[in-house]
Amino acid sequence: MSNPLSGLARLKKAAAARRWFAGRRLVNHGIGPLGAYAFRHFMPPALVVSLYHGDEVARYLEPEWPTKVISYERMNGVRLTDAGDFHVNFMRDHAGEVLEAVAGPKGEICLAPFAPSWVIHEFLFTRAPGWRLLSHSKIMQDFFEFKARLAIEADRIGIRMPPASRVIPFGRLEYGMLAGEYPGGFVLQTPLSAAGRGTEFVFNRGEFDRVIEEKRRLMGEAFDGTPVKVTQFLSGPSPNCTGCVVNGTVAVSQPDIQVVGDPYFVKTPGQYIGSDFTVRAFTPEQTALMHETVRRVGRWMGSLGYRGTFGVDFLSTVDADNRIRDIYVSEVNARIVGEYHYLADFQAMRDCVPLGFFHLAEWLGIREITPAQIEAYNGSLPEVEGSALALYTKQKGCFRATGGITAGIYRMEGGVPVRVRDGYLASHTKGPDEFAITAGVPWEGLVLGHPRYGDHNVNICYLYTRDSIVDPSNYRLVSEKWRRIADAVTAAFKLTPCDPKPLLKEQA
Repeated sequence: MSNPLSGLARLKKAAAARRWFAGRRLVNHGIGPLGAYAFRHFMPPALVVSLYHGDEVARYLEPEWPTKVISYERMNGVRLTDAGDFHVNFMRDHAGEVLEAVAGPKGEICLAPFAPSWVIHEFLFTRAPGWRLLSHSKIMQDFFEFKARLAIEADRIGIRMPPASRVIPFGRLEYGMLAGEYPGGFVLQTPLSAAGRGTEFVFNRGEFDRVIEEKRRLMGEAFDGTPVKVTQFLSGPSPNCTGCVVNGTVAVSQPDIQVVGDPYFVKTPGQYIGSDFTVRAFTPEQTALMHETVRRVGRWMGSLGYRGTFGVDFLSTVDADNRIRDIYVSEVNARIVGEYHYLADFQAMRDCVPLGFFHLAEWLGIREITPAQIEAYNGSLPEVEGSALALYTKQKGCFRATGGITAGIYRMEGGVPVRVRDGYLASHTKGPDEFAITAGVPWEGLVLGHPRYGDHNVNICYLYTRDSIVDPSNYRLVSEKWRRIADAVTAAFKLTPCDPKPLLKEQA
């Protein structure tokens, strides 16, 4: 029998014939509703529970998929940078609405969260014990995302950590010692912090003192004995590659360049800006190195009970011509990664099976997909094209978008973005001269900014394109072309200062 993983169209036929997903309904819990696209080829989501909303929800997702979306943002009419209330309280406060949204039709309900959490476990235990969780436990995530663990286990796993990387207690950190050992700057990674918030870049005494003060305040008495991973700052870009522990082996994805901390867009050094799968930054040998590293990390995780998707972030150095030279492992993310849904789109454009299938196969027990077939898939991954660029507010405050920009496909004409048709994915564009304005497009009535004092660097939306977004002379930065496009799109939103809008809890 031919390998069903040899193409997306072939796999979808096999899945339908063998009824792998029949009688099951998917609920996705995550940051943005588009995250559910990673699974849509196989299990159209019945419900999405999300932090953000976006104009694309009412315009495309709800009528076209069709999928109901329950979002923190839509209920409150506010978008802010702190997602703590959503992650801690939303499933408690709105459990009844979530259950009602999927009541009625028969079939097993499968919950696929962006990341596990104690509140999700509590919801399933107390309110939805019959649902199937397509994720490992929060305890498992914390075990692997303990930043020091990968460094401690690196030799046993057989992976390359950055030179002079080490783990020491916070109480023993001294700026003079570290500045002498790492003259070009250093990176501090705290044990348990998600989505880049645990990674701090230090280039001077002031930044060091700020980080130490903040960590001491957060950790209290545990500060002195808490281990922190210290790594030399490397001047190259931040490659990324995703894997999935499935059926006793590891599936891998095409690698990409992540842009983080570009000061043109954000003030926070570790803040995510975008991902570029189009730029041909890696030699075949470097791609093979990253794939083998992801396999080794995945086998190690699997041997300790991990299942499903994970991401590996890398650090790199470059030569005088900006070519990537050395690649080292930075950290592992024991969850579904942020690139998941648009990577699925880029893969589908090449008839490549999206990685989300392997996550479903592992958790739903689809054992007809064999390790040999998965290894054949890994060895025949096509190059994909596509980039995602996040736009943020630059001034602190509260704003409304008054320019009338809606989710859709755009191109630049005369220095301004012009809407050419409907669409919300890179695959809906017809070439690199077009791009989608999508994934969080402010809707009428939405206030961007904290409900009491405003925010800076609030996410506005994303731009998806087939084009490369990185500067060819410095992959750490967004290119001048895409800076101009980002500025033009941001200007077209006409972000107008407005009064803060309290959250529903604060209005009560």
